Amino acid sequence: MNADASVEDIHDEIEAALRGALDDQWDEVLDQWGEAAPADRKAVRTHVSGLRNRMLRALLAIDTEEDLHRALATQYVEAKAHWTMLNMQIQHQTARAEDVEPPLLYRATCVSLIVQQLEPLLRPEHVDRISSFLAEPLE
Repeated sequence: MNADASVEDIHDEIEAALRGALDDQWDEVLDQWGEAAPADRKAVRTHVSGLRNRMLRALLAIDTEEDLHRALATQYVEAKAHWTMLNMQIQHQTARAEDVEPPLLYRATCVSLIVQQLEPLLRPEHVDRISSFLAEPLE
């Protein structure tokens, strides 16, 4: 993200990242879930759309550059932590030799697309620090 960008420019970048192409990516992912009932696809789509829409509402309501940068990082932490938790559930189901619940896989994939869209809006060093923090085991 351009350091000299105005709040309006940042809002435009956020809108571009979290609308349009993201919806198309979700459609593509969910279309690959051939054996799913329409209600299952709709539930995953509702889940990730709700997450994205809540993020957009929060971010677009902020009107100072400093707070907007902090809020972007906070939203990234939330999305990355949500994806991490879903991924842990998948790993534990796999470790127990259970079939991984398909809705869980598709939620994780769609949430990862939100994470990917937010990353370019942050400085790479912030992404690295957040990712390292979330990957660290608690002692």
